[in-house]
Amino acid sequence: MIARSILGYWRNPIYAAIALMLVLVAMLMVTGCTSLFDPIPRTNTSIHSQQLYPASYKVTLAQPDETSKSLKMDTDVYNIGEVIEFSVINEGSETLKCLNDPPTFSVKFQTGSGKWATKMGTDKPVETNKIYLEHGKSTQMYRFITTGWEPNRYRIVSDCGVSRDIILRPAPTPLPTVCSQQGNEPLWVHINPIDEQYAGKKFSIYGTTNRAAGEELRYLVFPNGILPKDLNQSDEKPLSTMVSEGVCGENVWSVEVSEKIPQEYFIMISAGSLNATAIRRFTVFPVPPP
Repeated sequence: MIARSILGYWRNPIYAAIALMLVLVAMLMVTGCTSLFDPIPRTNTSIHSQQLYPASYKVTLAQPDETSKSLKMDTDVYNIGEVIEFSVINEGSETLKCLNDPPTFSVKFQTGSGKWATKMGTDKPVETNKIYLEHGKSTQMYRFITTGWEPNRYRIVSDCGVSRDIILRPAPTPLPTVCSQQGNEPLWVHINPIDEQYAGKKFSIYGTTNRAAGEELRYLVFPNGILPKDLNQSDEKPLSTMVSEGVCGENVWSVEVSEKIPQEYFIMISAGSLNATAIRRFTVFPVPPP
């Protein structure tokens, strides 16, 4: 009789949907997720010559008390290695008393027993020149980097009497670049499109090639006219540039050009022999008036 009742419960589509949602919520609580639709972060600002990665998503955590709304952040969930930025803004009706000028802060983490221990800063900041934040007033922007920290729940505590909890989670492992199989294809070189340029102004021309990084490409820049059959048929001596490493066998090159006479030009470049394997025309205009 009991088994029949349970079976009828699951056959009811409303009850089945509710049960499925409860299972999903339980899974999120176990894994520490904060949202069913957790955005994918992007990586890339530097402090003290360190590479920082600001959070590119916004997730809000339930906070221990109402004072946390005065500690302003872009998000409450970060990947390890990202920079954390915040400021204190008094959004309450009461004046905030800060123990230092400028105010200081500490960062605490939750231990296995559930107690809070200090990760950065001091537990008892020394009172120096007190300042008072009236309604709408804010402190400077504070920043710190989380490189080398452990995944955990942390609490930022300001000496202005406000705090806010955040979560650090492991940074996602980037997917490896998958390259297609490289066959024994002939040598090639391509020239990227060239924008309009002006006389007497240096500019760079870029391109790609399957020549190995560190190898040499020969090239020639000459005015519009009769195209030479190879690089040696011009009045000028061919120049050379080195190939730099690219991705999946498609390496890159660049040359610096500065032409003083406004007219049309060609660049001819070779991937191997003196025979040109890529040619592109570009225009040099008179210097525009200031």
